[in-house]
Amino acid sequence: MDLEVQKGMPLLKKSKLSTGIPDLDLIMEGGYGNPANFIFIGPSGNEKAAFAYAFAAAAEKDENSYILCGNSSPADIINKAGNMGIDLSSVYFIDCYSSTLGNNRPENTDRITIVPSPSALNDISLALNEAIRQSEGKRMRIVFDTLSTFVLYNARDSIKKFLSVICGRLKNASATTLFLVDEGVHDKQLLSLIEHGMDDTYTLIDKGGKFEIVISDVDMPIPIRIGPGGISII
Repeated sequence: MDLEVQKGMPLLKKSKLSTGIPDLDLIMEGGYGNPANFIFIGPSGNEKAAFAYAFAAAAEKDENSYILCGNSSPADIINKAGNMGIDLSSVYFIDCYSSTLGNNRPENTDRITIVPSPSALNDISLALNEAIRQSEGKRMRIVFDTLSTFVLYNARDSIKKFLSVICGRLKNASATTLFLVDEGVHDKQLLSLIEHGMDDTYTLIDKGGKFEIVISDVDMPIPIRIGPGGISII
């Protein structure tokens, strides 16, 4: 059965964006809310990134996808996603990583905007403003890969102000944003600061090599499998 969002299925709501995982779309009645900001917490491996990349890759013609990369280059992310069976060739990147390597300064391309580092919050804000301008009339999919990197590069007050401003700005621009957060990296006070103002939190749990995702509207954890063919509900 084709479970694409908004394709004649009354169960799936127009106020949602597909997760890129058909079975999960069905469970979540269409996917992630739109517009909205979400925290996605999980182990510091590729598993939670798989959800983010599936979401970014699922953009329709009337949507634009952007990945803000803080600890990997766009090429590395595209390669990693490809190993999971996810095609990111239509995704735009705001690259906050490559300039930190100290090699030849990378240059902007049609799909990659270079930012000096994850600490350059003003430059990141300007890059997001330009993404919003380019996406006028479209819905947006945004992924922070990972927000933990940006938090570690910046003072708490700075990141708090930054999140407060961009979360509102992105929602006003019809964006759904996934902020990936590495489990166990932040203390409870900082994690509470990060979660403030977010619409919901999704948690990926490692059960000894097997994974479950916890969704607030679902009564029990959902077992999942992540492999070369992507993500599936089991």
